[in-house]
Amino acid sequence: MDAAGVEVRDPQTYQLLLTQQCDTLPDRFARQGYRSLALMPGLRHSWPEGTFYGFEQIYDARALAYQGPEFGWWRIPDQYAVARFDQLEVATAPRQPLFVFYPTISSHLPFRPTPPYQADWARMLAQQPFEPGTLAASLARTPDWTNLGPAYTDALSYSFTWLAGYLEEHATADLVMIVLGDHQPPATVSGADAPWEVPVHVITHRAEILAPLQAAGLQPGLKPGRPALGGMHELTALLLRAFDSAPVSSRQTSGGSGSTRLPPGADLPG
Repeated sequence: MDAAGVEVRDPQTYQLLLTQQCDTLPDRFARQGYRSLALMPGLRHSWPEGTFYGFEQIYDARALAYQGPEFGWWRIPDQYAVARFDQLEVATAPRQPLFVFYPTISSHLPFRPTPPYQADWARMLAQQPFEPGTLAASLARTPDWTNLGPAYTDALSYSFTWLAGYLEEHATADLVMIVLGDHQPPATVSGADAPWEVPVHVITHRAEILAPLQAAGLQPGLKPGRPALGGMHELTALLLRAFDSAPVSSRQTSGGSGSTRLPPGADLPG
């Protein structure tokens, strides 16, 4: 999903977009009093695009100050990134409401070694977040480049596990979490001619946010249905309409899911 709500199919269009003055999701939320942040543990260099998108602050790999064992090309486990972000931003008081953009990295190629899940979230912030035996077993599982399927499955399992654990830790929080697929794995995993559709999940207590999304076609539950609801760039406007039409909040726990199409070649920052 491009935070500017513009369809981007190639790098040239993306570079052109960066020269324009667009109203982005971070801009919209900032005007409503939110602190707009990017949590980007895979970012190790300057990212001037962040200025275009309107982020007030970007938490890159250096800012997260990870001291634990390294996993894969991106070093930092997703679970650590969100635990550290909670420490830096969520746990502070008083504070503004937060709009957070978070591209996760632990399910990125080559998928291994996959970090173990740490049920004690506070321990993730220590220099030794894992038991020695558990850590050694995880680091010993290196990529098999001729058979990436099992590693991909393990990486997704880890992603779902830490996400579920985070939601359990924040069960009473007033949050709206939007989880969307970036793109399919390589053809060696997905097979030839895999569709470009990806799932979108909206998780929140706030039924007034879910109602317009379900009216637009998102379905309760975890399994997205077909046909796809539209292109990835259309999701931005769909979400804004849901937020704009929401009446006073209720506390009904629920969730919804749908799918959207990712245009070929749209694996771009942001």
